Amino acid sequence: MDIAKAHLARNSEQSFVHKFSILVDSGAGLIHVRASEIMRAALSVRKAVVTDDGIYKEWDVVNGFREFNADNMFNHDMVGDNEVDLGSAFSQPLNAVRNPQQVDPSKIRYFVYINPQAYMENNPHMAQLLLMYAQVLPSSNVCVILITPDAPLPEGAPQSLLSLRFETPGLGELKESLTGIVDKVKAEFTDGCEIDETNLERICYVGAGMSEQQFSAHASLAIVEAGRDGKASLTADDLIVGLNAGKTDIVNSSDILELYPTANIDEIGGMENLKDWVRKRARCYGDDAKEFGIEAPKGMVFVGPPGTGKSLAAKAVASVLGVPLVRLDFGRVFNSLVGASEGRIRTALRMVESMSPCVLFCDEIDKGLGGIAGGSGGDSGVSMRVLGSFLTWLQDCQYPVFTMVTANNIDGLPPELLRRGRFDAIFATGMPTDAERREVLRIHLSLRGREIEDFDAAEVEKVIAASNRYVPAEIESAIKDGLVDAFDANEEFALEHVREALALMVPLSKAFEKQIKKMSDWAAENATPASASEEERRKFAAIAKNKQRVIKRVRRKQNHEPSYLYRIRQGQL
Repeated sequence: MDIAKAHLARNSEQSFVHKFSILVDSGAGLIHVRASEIMRAALSVRKAVVTDDGIYKEWDVVNGFREFNADNMFNHDMVGDNEVDLGSAFSQPLNAVRNPQQVDPSKIRYFVYINPQAYMENNPHMAQLLLMYAQVLPSSNVCVILITPDAPLPEGAPQSLLSLRFETPGLGELKESLTGIVDKVKAEFTDGCEIDETNLERICYVGAGMSEQQFSAHASLAIVEAGRDGKASLTADDLIVGLNAGKTDIVNSSDILELYPTANIDEIGGMENLKDWVRKRARCYGDDAKEFGIEAPKGMVFVGPPGTGKSLAAKAVASVLGVPLVRLDFGRVFNSLVGASEGRIRTALRMVESMSPCVLFCDEIDKGLGGIAGGSGGDSGVSMRVLGSFLTWLQDCQYPVFTMVTANNIDGLPPELLRRGRFDAIFATGMPTDAERREVLRIHLSLRGREIEDFDAAEVEKVIAASNRYVPAEIESAIKDGLVDAFDANEEFALEHVREALALMVPLSKAFEKQIKKMSDWAAENATPASASEEERRKFAAIAKNKQRVIKRVRRKQNHEPSYLYRIRQGQL
């Protein structure tokens, strides 16, 4: 995936300070900073205020108030005044407003509170102070800043309170952090460090979405492991493996998101139309595409019966685009607490944005959102609000995120989810053709150490005929069962074992004939077939053959060879 320079150049701290300065200059007196990295956000606020010659006081429950200036703003272990009672500490801005003569009136006084949200729940004193501050502070030279985790404040906070989000580090910030770490340790390796500028970018792509502390910790851990393994030099792969493992643990700690492995697109039989569509869009996220007038692709919907390779296709799409695959489980979004489900989906989508570029995979969305078309269902409208948040995000997302949604059943899916503009295409898959079943058989035999060419051609045709109306997952299962049967009988594996396993299986096309026919009828009218027709396959083959001819012709010209010499070298004369 080619990425626009603007995304590569994103700097979370510079962006935050710019927005913060605009709020302060506009006279904002009460600002809520939401951050997943609270101490990094606090340091950014501290530097912005001190640089602007403001008076800065910072409160936390351990130190009380600490006053920072240009000389001590990086002194993180500085002792405070031990005023750890937030009720009393939160009244200080009001005293400053009532006694403006105590300081230079040309300077703004900032009162910054770290993690105050725990003391605001059911606290009428603080709720009243917040209401007063929202009304009084904009016309004064006092500003109150609340820095909390990335979540709304407890109920009772004034609606006029301005909110600002502190994002995770951009690729440039990660690169700066990584360069500092590597410079410190490269002398510890006998052959030094084999990480150039290109490899630095590769490593930082893996770390996208991690906090600065997480990134530094897992990069350092990977370096230590490389040293203990006795490696003479530090390579990019050492860091990528370590960061991938760390990022997987971090993402999977969320019960909504999960980092999925990608798959080789050659492991998918058929689906030529889908493969070609994705390949064409791999370069459409860069500046060249934007200048050409192309909008960044949003994603696609993929519908079809279970077992037809939709999830595997999502893994292959991420592989073609060269980005991570993040799975969003809609079934786990919902929470019994009022408003919690909507908050969970918004938090998850912000995390996806921070990990961009990536593919967001919403698997079997019909199970999470099915049945709400035409009404709110039986959950007081929670499903509709969650869907609304998701659709708004799809429409407005400016990050390089390709969203792939799969569904087994379109019954009950709201039409607004499927309309163009939300997604760029709707693909459908159905029962595999003879050619596709042959390809599925070849792939799954190859994955298990067998090649289809090693079997009698007539036996291959018998399996293809016997697997008619079977989905790829059922064919794979028959191969697995056949291997078990052959191993148990102490026999050489043969395709007859596969045919016997197929005969014992009741295919989905028979068990759910009406539902599958209904979906096929809908797909024929509303979706693009993922697989090419026989005529289209011949066209694809002709194009591929022509490409090979062009490549040979170009190489021949580059080598300045007469055609007859080229043919002699190729053994054709």
